[in-house]
Amino acid sequence: MLQHCTRLAPAKTAVMWVLSVGCLVLTLLMSHALVAQRAEDVALAQAADRDLLDLTSLNVRLSQRAIHPPKHLVKAVVELPHVQAARAKIAPSPKSAVLEDDNHNRALILSVLDNGRLHAYVLDDLDFAQHVPFVTACAENRGCAFDRRPVTGGLGCVAICIQQSLDPGREP
Repeated sequence: MLQHCTRLAPAKTAVMWVLSVGCLVLTLLMSHALVAQRAEDVALAQAADRDLLDLTSLNVRLSQRAIHPPKHLVKAVVELPHVQAARAKIAPSPKSAVLEDDNHNRALILSVLDNGRLHAYVLDDLDFAQHVPFVTACAENRGCAFDRRPVTGGLGCVAICIQQSLDPGREP
């Protein structure tokens, strides 16, 4: 009888070892699935955050060529009839200014037309037409029509006024 028990001991040990390893693998697979699900939830939340435009800190990028966005991206086109942007004397004058947040979500593209008039292509759901009086007054106060400095004058000056007008923290 003792011989019979000793022969079964290695088999019992092997079965216990296989069951232990199986439980360990099952635990690892379940924890991996939970971690993967959590990572997917975080990625979806970050993607949703990227879609929301942050108007508190818009960046201005100037371009030497006129930028005309595709029509399906444009929510509205607003003309700035009483706003003028001086042309630079030293360097080529910028033809467009892009206002975007840190995630490169574009809010607005300001373009100078061939006749010198300014158009704002609104690319986000915002009522830019209500900001035109502020932009006009700001451009007059800053002297954008006469400021010929390459970056902060002319079109850059008007873009800074637009940036200030879109800031939700601005006093009305």
